[in-house]
Amino acid sequence: MKKMMLLICLPILLLSGDLRDGLLKARKEHKPLMVYVKSDACTYCDKMKERTLSNTSVQKNMQGFILVTADKNEKEAKQYLPATRYTPTVYFISPKFKVVNTVKGYLGKDDFTLWINDSKAKLGMPVGENVTVKPRTTKSENWFYDMASAEDYANQTGKQVMVYVENKRSKWSKKMRTKTLNNKKVKKALENFVWVKLQKNSEEAKAFGLNPKLAPTVYFRKADGSSLATAKGYFGVDDFMLWVNYAKGQI
Repeated sequence: MKKMMLLICLPILLLSGDLRDGLLKARKEHKPLMVYVKSDACTYCDKMKERTLSNTSVQKNMQGFILVTADKNEKEAKQYLPATRYTPTVYFISPKFKVVNTVKGYLGKDDFTLWINDSKAKLGMPVGENVTVKPRTTKSENWFYDMASAEDYANQTGKQVMVYVENKRSKWSKKMRTKTLNNKKVKKALENFVWVKLQKNSEEAKAFGLNPKLAPTVYFRKADGSSLATAKGYFGVDDFMLWVNYAKGQI
């Protein structure tokens, strides 16, 4: 009986198409909203729902939120949500319809829990004891931070992938990122690439075979993971553009 009561109390994701109703309910009951945006072609959307959002500890932590699933391509999502570039994306929204956090790409339960807790803190909700509120953040809307989401998005949009592997302690990595990759000409030339930033020796880099001896290193890849070119070391704008043009010529 106790187990049955626990399951009844856990939040349940509403079906796609309930976004407007969820927003109205959030305002009426003065509760925050968590909107999970998916798309039909997104394999990592299913993975996120099955492994992360269905996790018992995650569901317990989401109590107090009104939970809604929306399809990226449906009218309601386009009407009521910010423009969603890729899926999965999760929006944490206040009762006054202010987006307090946007979570892009697939996350496991531990990383996603950090975002839930950070959203609770911003909304003035109790977070719990001994919880570190420090989610992964991005300084640029250009960057992805996991290969799976990047490749999935590249497949959905017909783009290629550029993976920048850096060493945080390297001044040349910082210079490459802030000077070369931040150059307007370079950004323009790489408009048809999904940008990914990985740390040298990270589990993500190792898992995809993108762990070079030298950092910075830039991998140009197709969405299916096949290689276009690899630029090892620091390059200024003009020299890096030679690599960009070479990679584009291999497509």
